[in-house]
Amino acid sequence: MRWWEELFREEMTGYGQMMSRAPQPFGRRPALLVIDVVRAFTGTRGQTLAESAAEFPTSCGPAAWESMPHLAETIEAARRAGAPVVYTTGMPGSAEPFGGTVKGELGGMNSPMDRPHALDIPDEIAPKPGELVLQKPKASAFFLTALPAYFHRQQVDTLIVTGTTTCGCVRATVVDGFSYGYPTFLVEEACFDRSRLSHGVSLFEMNAKYADVLSVEEIVGRLERVEATSGP
Repeated sequence: MRWWEELFREEMTGYGQMMSRAPQPFGRRPALLVIDVVRAFTGTRGQTLAESAAEFPTSCGPAAWESMPHLAETIEAARRAGAPVVYTTGMPGSAEPFGGTVKGELGGMNSPMDRPHALDIPDEIAPKPGELVLQKPKASAFFLTALPAYFHRQQVDTLIVTGTTTCGCVRATVVDGFSYGYPTFLVEEACFDRSRLSHGVSLFEMNAKYADVLSVEEIVGRLERVEATSGP
């Protein structure tokens, strides 16, 4: 039993039929989503959570940097397999016309996505030329964006989701991706949140309802099989 399943040990009987379903099929044309791994959510390497939150109130602090090597490994495996890699960021200036991504954005947080360098993607996982960097006005990567059209054009049949926050934009994207009909997979070590409890509860709930939560090792193995069958 995984650590986040232990959180629900006493309630597990209530999820029995959901958890016993067969794994989703992993297609031949997966796409990788890297949700909002930008400075506004990572802060600066080496900071405590309190220091990081003082710089950016949306930051997840150390959890972001613990996840970074796993993100890099997943991204490189996707590239080797020829899978489209899509990065999302916030949309500067969107809070005023569209409302905040979260309730506090126009209040106490004062639109942190509009601050200098808020949308910088860490060098460790920087996009390569030709990879899509998509600005979004709300939590889900699908809401009011051209992502469905891009996936249709790329003939995507499977989604792999990574990034942050697990309980927020990652979860919103997973729910929408599943709702669009994609088999959806979440990479456990390659997503993060400022709260370990919130991270764990969100992993459990998504695994029960909308996605298959896999380890980096498992997702890399599946991408390697795609790579092996997609040769000339």
